[in-house]
Amino acid sequence: MKPILIAKASIYLFLLFSFFSLGANAQHTYVRTGGLTDHLLDRFEIKSGAIANDYFHTTLKSYRRKAVANYIDSFPVNQIGLSQQDYSNLAYLINDNFEWSNQSSSTSKRNFLNRFYTKKAALFSVQIPDFNLVVNPVFYYQTSNEKNPVGKPAMLNNRGIEIRGNVGKNIGFYTQVSEELVRNYSWVDKAIVFPDFTIPYVNFFKTSPTTQQYDYYISNAYISANLNPYMDLQFGHTTNFIGDGYRSMVLGNNHPEYLNLRLNTRIWKLNYTNLWGELRARAPYSASGRAQQPRHYMATHILSLNLGKNFNLGLFETTLFNRDTTGVNPRFEANYLNPVIFYKSVENGLNSVDKSIIGITFKYNFLKAYSFYGQVVLTEFVFKELVARNGWMHNKFGGQVGFKLIDAVGVNNLDLQAEFNYARPFLYASYNTFQSLSNFNQNLAHPLGANFYEYIGIVRYQPLNKLYITGKLIFATYGNDSNGSNWGKDPKKSYETHTSEEYNNFIGQGVATNLLTGELIGAYMLKHNLFLEARAGLRKITSVLAINEMNSFYFTIGIRLNINDRQYDF
Repeated sequence: MKPILIAKASIYLFLLFSFFSLGANAQHTYVRTGGLTDHLLDRFEIKSGAIANDYFHTTLKSYRRKAVANYIDSFPVNQIGLSQQDYSNLAYLINDNFEWSNQSSSTSKRNFLNRFYTKKAALFSVQIPDFNLVVNPVFYYQTSNEKNPVGKPAMLNNRGIEIRGNVGKNIGFYTQVSEELVRNYSWVDKAIVFPDFTIPYVNFFKTSPTTQQYDYYISNAYISANLNPYMDLQFGHTTNFIGDGYRSMVLGNNHPEYLNLRLNTRIWKLNYTNLWGELRARAPYSASGRAQQPRHYMATHILSLNLGKNFNLGLFETTLFNRDTTGVNPRFEANYLNPVIFYKSVENGLNSVDKSIIGITFKYNFLKAYSFYGQVVLTEFVFKELVARNGWMHNKFGGQVGFKLIDAVGVNNLDLQAEFNYARPFLYASYNTFQSLSNFNQNLAHPLGANFYEYIGIVRYQPLNKLYITGKLIFATYGNDSNGSNWGKDPKKSYETHTSEEYNNFIGQGVATNLLTGELIGAYMLKHNLFLEARAGLRKITSVLAINEMNSFYFTIGIRLNINDRQYDF
């Protein structure tokens, strides 16, 4: 099924549910994942003592802007002890989603020519009945003392534009496009050459061999539609995130955008999301420089249920499929368009060899200060083999457990997070290399792939209204591959090419490698979403193979406007 057929499927679903669209609420756009909003909403939800059931479920990001605005407008500020910084953060969320807020504080006291920056969060905006429009510039510049392999300092230069809005009550739209020039950190540049020839967060790129400077476009765009007061549809190029941790073992966002169709249903204590996506791999070498990118498909659904006012449980299932083992002429399996069927039963009924991933997510907020969360992921599992503890390679599972504490040791806006992630060898791998949990040769779940243990500690402190300080320490141990071997780390390799035996597999097998990365980041917000940043970091890899070892210490300064910061901590 070509991309146009996914578009047709979205139209069919829209027509089907539009029959029930009388009385639908005004349409909305979404807050990009991975930014300041995610942490602030986590913090306010924990502090409130109740899960934000009527507005959003934190299990699935991104968030609807209208839901964020309604949540903040109704936040019980008189019942909860808030710091001066908390009030500043509430104002930030109101300003950032001003189209849907009932509060007037988002209006600028000073504007330009009575036309520009009439709203604190918008260069240009229009708000009239049945039409909203927000236009903002996008800018990101960083420079570092860290050198790439040809001795040039690492640098990032991004310039672009962001446009969002809605037409009538049922149609929303969003587009962000920017051109980016980059000279990568040394460890990122090393990954470009081997093994995947890809840049994190980026799809196709052009390069200058003499300076190892790369040039490419980054674009996110979609349309959205309200089907009725309980259901909405999104179609376009975006990323999504499933879970409450720093990482996700299900679906993360450390990769390029991909074409997807998302159907979300909210009612009672339930939030049910369907996600269908087209994923790509880097095109094989061609003398002309142009070759068709291999493609495969993903179907995911997750049911998020709030039990009581403090506990959330999520059940998810993902199926990866491709009817062509070359990936050149892929076909979409229409049976997976059924939004309420158990995908594994479809796979069995088709007698297919599609890749299935199932599991649970959970979150428990308590005492208005703590959050305990996690994930369990299974792809293949035989209980008899597990009990035997024989390291059978097809017992493939992983997981996450994490803990958050806000206002630690009585200090306002000092928030701590600890997280542990692990994945057995071959967890996300398929027999078909074009049927893996990856997009443009980058892992869709955890950026380390599989065959690892990872420990994460994060300290977030906001001493002033506009100053955000983050300290981060990550230690991971994993088994790497070398000289064409396959010990189960890389999901893009067929598990049929495994180097290990069928039994006696363990986490860390292969080329034993340790990764230690630490980073201290300071960001000061000069104006809404305009940040001055400085970061100091250390990255150290030790390995039984000396060629894999790397040591980097870097200091980076930058400025960014209306764009999230970029993380390379893997």
